Amino acid sequence: MCGTTRAGDAQAAVHAGIDALGFIFVKTSPRYISPQQAADIIAGLPPFISTVGVFVNSSLADIQRIVGQSGLTQVQLHGDESSQLCLDVKIWSKSCSVCKAFRIGEGSPPLNIRKYSRVVDSVLFDTFTKGREGGTGKCFNWELIASLQCDKPIILAGGLNPDNVTAAIQKVAPYAIDVNSGIEEAPGKKDHTKLYELVRQVRAVDAALV
Repeated sequence: MCGTTRAGDAQAAVHAGIDALGFIFVKTSPRYISPQQAADIIAGLPPFISTVGVFVNSSLADIQRIVGQSGLTQVQLHGDESSQLCLDVKIWSKSCSVCKAFRIGEGSPPLNIRKYSRVVDSVLFDTFTKGREGGTGKCFNWELIASLQCDKPIILAGGLNPDNVTAAIQKVAPYAIDVNSGIEEAPGKKDHTKLYELVRQVRAVDAALV
């Protein structure tokens, strides 16, 4: 669950069975959270919950500072970060996994996933919308993923909600899904009913695929 801004939403997600919580450190985002606010929420989490920091074109120094202050376990890079920066983050923080996000859709730039696959632990596919770095609440054509020949665990994002998550998992069979606006009342404010329904749908389709 990405876009976490409130402790109550974080606790509801943990109770529902969410494995990871995302915190957006992009000041232009309506779901922005300060490192200290994130640290306060993370301090109240039980063990074994992954905590993911979302960054867009941040410097290595800023990433290092925020990871250290917040206590994150994963760095998710959503901008135009180079493979070298991904590697630098990986080398600097051996305790953090690194995920590189790619946006897919009409008008999206060519993807060079192989350049990154050697230095990241996972990749995330989100919807391309010109001028936006993510969080559009829109889906992309999931069939495009097969042609990318990605050899890393795939995290699927982009407009997922309780109504389409089953079809998404059946089509893509991702390692994980990343959900945000599809379970919100308003940006940064989660709808717990939608959250629980989405988790129920994920568990049901996951059991059917085993």
